[in-house]
Amino acid sequence: MNKFLLALSILAPLFAQEHIPVPLADANRPVSLTIHLMTGSITVRGYSGHEVIVDTKGRPAGEHETHDGLHRIGGGGSGLTIESDNNKITITSHIGPGGDLTVQTPVNTSVNVKTLAGGQITIEGVDGEIEAQNLNGAVTVRNASGPVVASSLNGSVTVTMASVKSGSPMSFTTLNGNIDVTLPSNVAADFKMKTNHGDIYSDFDVKMKAPPAPVVSGKDSKGKYIIKTDGSQSGSVNGGGPEYRFSTLNGNIYIRKTR
Repeated sequence: MNKFLLALSILAPLFAQEHIPVPLADANRPVSLTIHLMTGSITVRGYSGHEVIVDTKGRPAGEHETHDGLHRIGGGGSGLTIESDNNKITITSHIGPGGDLTVQTPVNTSVNVKTLAGGQITIEGVDGEIEAQNLNGAVTVRNASGPVVASSLNGSVTVTMASVKSGSPMSFTTLNGNIDVTLPSNVAADFKMKTNHGDIYSDFDVKMKAPPAPVVSGKDSKGKYIIKTDGSQSGSVNGGGPEYRFSTLNGNIYIRKTR
């Protein structure tokens, strides 16, 4: 086997606690980490080590859960698959109740995480690109440096940027929940902001722009025209730059300066 290529597959139960070190082909190169869970929470933390460490925690067997006088000691659950291939780590779960994951990874890591139900996503202390998607739960990103795309269907999105890379667009969206993003005071960007049922707050000096022109569709079968407005608000800070999108249907938007 080529020493720079390592393929690893682990099937781990998600009911007991598991501590799984995952080797890298080259700890001095950037890491790509992908985690897709059916259910459960995901926590990713950057650290100074030279491997990826996966800790699992399943649903505890409640000592008071009984059936016909018998105590519950376990049950059906999903398995976990971990693959390591040339510094690309992929973690997936199968269909089932699932469990929670905590992953420690070198700081120089790009992260793509997704969970579909019943969990939170927390990412902190990595400086690569971050993409986080949660169907039902909050997304929290702390001390990030690379571009961030964070979205939830039902949950808040909270992001704190330690620094930003110039020229990289970012997106923070949810359907139901607040958007709360903290950026360095010297960030240069164009903000596109939209909330249908809420307010927008910022302590940046945002130079507001004229709203987008209405979109006029052609005539329908009865000769009627339809005119639609976007409903978003746009502005620039520190001279403008890449587009940062902030969008929620039901909630407020907070755009803060780092203090």
